[in-house]
Amino acid sequence: MNKEVSNSIDPVFDDEIDVKDILIPLWQAKYRIVLFGIICLSLVLIYLLGGIAVDKTKQASLQVHFNFQGVEDGRFPNGEKFSPQELISGSVLSEVYGNISSPEFTYPELVEAIHLKSGFNGEGELKSVVTQLLSKEKGLTTAAYSEAVSGYTNEVLAQSKKNVILTIDLNLFNGNLKKASDLLTSIPKVWATKAIVDRGVLMVSAPTVTRLDRRILSGELLIQVNVLGDTLSLLSNAVRDLSNSLDNQSIKDPASGMSITDLSYKLNLEDKYRVSILKELVVKNGVGVKNEAWYRGFRQARLGKLERERASLDRMVGVYEQALIEFNQQSNNPTGNYENTASQPGTTVQYGEGVINSLLTLGSKMSDPEYRKELLGKKIDISVKLQDIITEIDFYGSKANHSTNSISADEINGLITQSYNELEAIHLALLGILQVSNLSSLDDRGELFDLVGSVKESVSSNLTQKVGLKAILAFILGCMIGVVVVFIRRVVR
Repeated sequence: MNKEVSNSIDPVFDDEIDVKDILIPLWQAKYRIVLFGIICLSLVLIYLLGGIAVDKTKQASLQVHFNFQGVEDGRFPNGEKFSPQELISGSVLSEVYGNISSPEFTYPELVEAIHLKSGFNGEGELKSVVTQLLSKEKGLTTAAYSEAVSGYTNEVLAQSKKNVILTIDLNLFNGNLKKASDLLTSIPKVWATKAIVDRGVLMVSAPTVTRLDRRILSGELLIQVNVLGDTLSLLSNAVRDLSNSLDNQSIKDPASGMSITDLSYKLNLEDKYRVSILKELVVKNGVGVKNEAWYRGFRQARLGKLERERASLDRMVGVYEQALIEFNQQSNNPTGNYENTASQPGTTVQYGEGVINSLLTLGSKMSDPEYRKELLGKKIDISVKLQDIITEIDFYGSKANHSTNSISADEINGLITQSYNELEAIHLALLGILQVSNLSSLDDRGELFDLVGSVKESVSSNLTQKVGLKAILAFILGCMIGVVVVFIRRVVR
C-alpha cells in the first residue's frame, strides 16, 4: 500500500535588524553628513547675519529718572502733554550739537547714533527674580498668584514710565567714554531748561495777564471807565481762582506782603467805592461826555451786545435743563421707554453744535451720577452769567440823567488814574503770589529729572544667544538631512 508522506517545511522569517547594517554606512559617510550640517549652518548664518562676520558695537548708556508730578499720566505739572521722546527731539539735539566745540561728527550722525528706550537698568533681571520667587511659593492660590503678578507688572510699568535709558554709539567718539558721557548728561539738562524756561511746564498756576496795558485808553471817559471795570473784573476772577486752593491762601507776595485775602479785600473796596461810582457817573449820568451822539451810540451798541449774549445764555440754560430732564427720565425708566419731552408742544429748544457734542459725550455716560452733577454745575454757571448780563442790561438800559454836574471831567479822569494805579499794585502782588505758588509746588531740587548712576559702557553683538541656538539647530538639521541622503543612496543601489 502506497503511503504518501507529506514533508511540509514552514518558511523561516528573520525579523532581526543588525545594528551594524545601520552604523557602518553612517560611519563610512560621516564626512558627507557633517558637510550637509556645515552647509545648512552656513546658509542660516548668512540669512540671519547678512554675512559670516560678527559685528560688535560699543555703546554708552545713561538712565534718566523723571521726578515731576504727573509723569505717570504723561502730563507736566501745568497740564501740558509729556513724552520721553522729547529728550531726543530735533530742538534738543540741535542745541546739544551746537554746544560741542569742534565736533568730529556731523549732526545727522549724532541723531543716528542716539537711541532712547523706556525702562531701567536691571529690569529684566528683576522680572526673572520675582517670577522665580512667585513660582516657588507653594501656598499661593491661582487667584493670589495672578494678583501678585498683576501688581508687580503694574509697578514695573509705572517705573518704566518714570525712567528711560539713553544710549549712544561709542564709535562716534572713537571709543572715548568721557566725551560720550558729557554729551549724554547734557541732553536731559538742555531738555529740562527748554521745557521750564520756554514752555513753563512747572507752572501750576499761570497769570491771566502778565502786564496791564493802558494803550486802549483815550480821551473819552466813557471808554476809560469801561476798560477800568473790565480790568478789575479780570483781576477779581484771577484772585478767586487762585484762592480755591488752601495752600495758596497762606502765601504772601514777597514785595508787598499781601496775601490772596488782602488782594480780594482791596479789589472789593476798589469796586464798591471807586469803579462802580465812576461807572455810575460816566455811563449812566453822562458826566464828562464830549459827543452826545457818540455817547448814545455807545450805549445802544453795548445794549445790543448784551441782548445777544442774554439770548445765547437763555438757550444754553434750556439745553442743560432739557438734558437734566432726560437724565431723570432715563434713571426712572432704565429700558428707555419714555417720551421725549423735547418733542412736546410748547417746548422749543435750539441746540448749538458745540453744546450738542458736549451733551452727546455726557449722554453716553448718563448712568454715572457724577455726570448729572457736572450737567447741573454747568447749568448753574451759565445761570450765574445770565444774571450778570441781565444786571448789565438794566444798567445800560436805564435813561441817562445829566443833572449831575457837580464833578468835572478832570476830577473823574484823576480818579480813574488813581484806580488804575491801585489795580497795577494789586496785579504786581498777584504775580508775586503766583511765582511763590509755582515754586512751592516743585520738589526740593526744582528740576524735571535726576540721573541714576553714571554712564555705563556695554558691548553688543549681532551674534546673540538666539542666533547661536538657531545655528546649532541648523547644524543638527543639516546632519539629519545627510543621514537621510545616505540611506536613500543605499536603497537605490
